Amino acid sequence: MDKKTILPAVTIALLSCVALMLTVIGGLYAYNTFAGEAQAVEAQSSGTDKGPKWSATALTVGGDTEFMVIIKEVENPYEEGKLATQMAVYEVRPSSTAKAELYFVAARLLEYDFQIPDHSGEDAKGKNWKPLNIKEALEKAKKK
Repeated sequence: MDKKTILPAVTIALLSCVALMLTVIGGLYAYNTFAGEAQAVEAQSSGTDKGPKWSATALTVGGDTEFMVIIKEVENPYEEGKLATQMAVYEVRPSSTAKAELYFVAARLLEYDFQIPDHSGEDAKGKNWKPLNIKEALEKAKKK
């Protein structure tokens, strides 16, 4: 064999080794910079996500109890053919894995609740605050 046939093969092999070495070094640098020593992040626990006919809001009460409030436009169950605003509240309980569990707390049909004058100071014990009862009370008040 002469030098003219071996030199190109050795050059290609040497350049291949250099390219492989640079790839390994770059990969190790990228891993150590972005994955190996990356700081942990936390998801934002407040704010509102919105869609065309719904919204979901995360609330934190007392610093450690988290709730998810979902408001959605649905068909009114008490008036056929009309739309109503439904609110559902879920408690968010984190588990040991990366998942959280939702526990249903309450639901309201806001269509009638918005029409009631200030009742926040009233005791709800013994009173019926079901949406249908509120609707009937509003209808009676309009007739007077």
